[in-house]
Amino acid sequence: MNLSKKFEELILKQLESFGCSMGVTNLVMYLASAKQGTKASFEMVGQWPQIDRLLTSIEDDPSLKVSSPNRRWYPLQENDILLGVLRVETDLKGGNWPASLDSRLKALSISLAKCVSIELERQNKNKEINYLKNQVNVIIHQLRNPLAAIRTYAKLLIKRLGSDNDSIEIVERMIVEQKQINQYMDSFAQINAPIQLPIEIGEERLLLPPNLDNKKLITVQSLLRPILERGKANANLENKDWTEPSLWPEWTISPLKPKYAVIAEIVANLLENAFKYSQKDSEIGLAITSNGICIFDDGKKITKNEKEKIFEKGFRGSAAKKKDGTGVGLFLARKLAKQIGGELRLLENDSIKNTEKLKNLKKKNIFYLELPIKELHA
Repeated sequence: MNLSKKFEELILKQLESFGCSMGVTNLVMYLASAKQGTKASFEMVGQWPQIDRLLTSIEDDPSLKVSSPNRRWYPLQENDILLGVLRVETDLKGGNWPASLDSRLKALSISLAKCVSIELERQNKNKEINYLKNQVNVIIHQLRNPLAAIRTYAKLLIKRLGSDNDSIEIVERMIVEQKQINQYMDSFAQINAPIQLPIEIGEERLLLPPNLDNKKLITVQSLLRPILERGKANANLENKDWTEPSLWPEWTISPLKPKYAVIAEIVANLLENAFKYSQKDSEIGLAITSNGICIFDDGKKITKNEKEKIFEKGFRGSAAKKKDGTGVGLFLARKLAKQIGGELRLLENDSIKNTEKLKNLKKKNIFYLELPIKELHA
């Protein structure tokens, strides 16, 4: 077991805190060690008081083979697993150990066993993480070539299509999606780099790759364009009506601060739900207001009883009972909206109030992503 420096320091502090107490003269902690093909041994990992000498195993210390009334051994045990032992030496005459001392030493041994257990768990998790990182690197390496090949074949196909503009447009959209997958690859490639976990972001995150280049100019419009293209293609494929903005307000085309790139993730999530849970021939679309974005569908209406429940993690509404899903999409979308100072809600009425431009928007389900417009822009 390769012990971390922090673990060794913690053990020493625990032993020091007990030292010079009730006749105790020496505390030594050993960890169980067993290499394949050899018998188990106990290796010294810490002692009080500290002595400048090599740490030896119990088997290599002849003095320990002779019993002494002034010495006791306390097991460091986690459930039925013996992790190590604590050796205690005292100057008590006749080996008369007070019950209070024995009780305190038992508590110390339990505490030390917990420390060892946590350290072992940490090391196992690190091994798992390193293994997964290596696997991700292999997958990224393997995916790069076929992704590049898809782009090459798509360009060759465009040349062969000649003047068939409708078909060329479909192939060009395939190239856009290929670029999007490349962005995923770039974000995965960053896993091996030191990362700082974002505050209040759940483990479910990464529906879309992050904005990897903070120097790149982005706008709400540029973020939503590829999502709308994908929505239009899905609508054509599923024979659903599709509606998208024809005019974009000033706030959607002004440079955006990088942290607000999650707007795209929220919208993509809502549109994915709309397509998944709406019936055939229903209308799906997106509209822009003066201070937010509406994602709507004309499918099965979400009931009043489910209006807030659908934002709970793991909850699945009546429209989703026969569909695949995990029940985290709307939970995550609202969480991200609040993180950037916005709000996501299902409108209670079938229209948007106080918005002259969209007052006639009447759909069965309208999700309204309200945004802090004044804070968005760089």
